[in-house]
Amino acid sequence: MKNLLLVIFIVFITSGCATQKTYIGSVTSCQNEPVLSAAVEAWKNQLIPFHLPVKLGETKTDQDGAFVLSTKKAASFFVYSGEKLNFSTHPKKSINKCTKSNT
Repeated sequence: MKNLLLVIFIVFITSGCATQKTYIGSVTSCQNEPVLSAAVEAWKNQLIPFHLPVKLGETKTDQDGAFVLSTKKAASFFVYSGEKLNFSTHPKKSINKCTKSNT
């Protein structure tokens, strides 16, 4: 029984609690102008110490600066080319690199 629980635990950890996610949002400048063809990447941190993050997916924004990015797992962080990353589906993950002097 202990071995079965250990195997289940290991599978759970290595699968990374897989839950498919769809992130919908936009990339803009500090002046809220859309950034066309901006790259947006989703990354997942590893649970194992000293392991590098894994890229879950990537996409580019359309002419309105909007994007849709689907991943097999929930993302830990995002890398993007632009100043503001605004999520309509996950607002707490939105990022703003702008300072008060450049808005």
